[in-house]
Amino acid sequence: MPTFAFVARDDAGQTRSGAIEAATAALVATQLRTRGWIVVTLEQEDTGTSNKGLGAGSLKNLFAPRSVQVELSLRQLAVMLRGGISLLSAMQTIATQSDNRAIRRAYSALIKTVQAGQPLSQAVEAQRGFPDFLAQLVRVGEQTGIQETVLVRAADMMRTRRETLREVATALLYPLLVLLAAVAATGFIVTNLLPKLASLLESLGKPLPAITQSLITTSNFVNEWTMQIFIAIIVSAIGFLLTWLSPAGRIWVERSSLRIPIIGKLFRISGTLTFSQTLGVLVGSGVSVLESLITVQEMHTSTYFASIVQRSRDAIIRGQNLADTLRVPGAYMPLLATMTAVGEQSGTLDEVLEEVSNFQRAQLSAMIKTLGALVTPAIIVVVGAIVGYVYVAFFVGMFSVAG
Repeated sequence: MPTFAFVARDDAGQTRSGAIEAATAALVATQLRTRGWIVVTLEQEDTGTSNKGLGAGSLKNLFAPRSVQVELSLRQLAVMLRGGISLLSAMQTIATQSDNRAIRRAYSALIKTVQAGQPLSQAVEAQRGFPDFLAQLVRVGEQTGIQETVLVRAADMMRTRRETLREVATALLYPLLVLLAAVAATGFIVTNLLPKLASLLESLGKPLPAITQSLITTSNFVNEWTMQIFIAIIVSAIGFLLTWLSPAGRIWVERSSLRIPIIGKLFRISGTLTFSQTLGVLVGSGVSVLESLITVQEMHTSTYFASIVQRSRDAIIRGQNLADTLRVPGAYMPLLATMTAVGEQSGTLDEVLEEVSNFQRAQLSAMIKTLGALVTPAIIVVVGAIVGYVYVAFFVGMFSVAG
């Protein structure tokens, strides 16, 4: 049984730390809360035998199944369970007939664990490549007997998370590549083409127009200070990396990025979608709000949003409403807190959050289209302006010199 190291605060505000042996982190958190303590951190200690850990010299983690493969296997498992096939037989079918070797290995390990007498939820929790929230949902399915339903919900969560990350990455990657190409082209013009043009024009010995002279001055400045500019870029990159690697610095960077026009709203909608969809599915499956927030915190790729969820959990333990803890300016979209308050008052939190996630998913798709429609033309205009400036300055100079 794994051991979990914890740091918590007691009723007097004093810090408490230690280690507890339990089947899951959720059980440890529940045990600490029964003492009236607020959980600050909770991590599983590395014993060197965990299937999910990367032990020294171990290469097995390199062959863990990918998220999309796990998602497909969950849907197959749900279909077979709905068709009346027993859980063990369904897993054996996947273990023997799956086209993916990593999935076959994973389900073979699950079968051995279940046959040894452990519940499927514990087997899933220890299996590499399977998301942490899946163990919570499987545990709910074991208690309620609706295993196929929770498996479909888990697969839907994985699909939404994958599609959201892909859409956001695609929306940001294309403009970034275009910008890098523009910077490279501009650098080539300034450092290689312009000096040759400047030498040609200056060799004619006649005064140059202001626009041509400004072009030559810019080229001379860049070539003279190339090394200093390069060093400044490297130092800035290192400074940003060091800031990103520190927890407080990363939160500051992520919070600042939310203020960027269009892109910041894209991040906010993505975070709101992650929160609403994850919490809605877990609460609708029977997981308590406090336990669900642990998974929501892990699902966030943003440390800043994860810190907000951590503060929400602590505030709820102190007796506050969830909706009030989500009213953080510039973080989640305001709709989330408003609809969460409605769900808490009406007792339909899962249904309300599902509506929020559907709305935010549509908003995310619209924002990505807007980003592609605005950013790419803007970059093209900037690049065109730079190239046009170079050509106009050169030909004006040539015509002026020619009389």
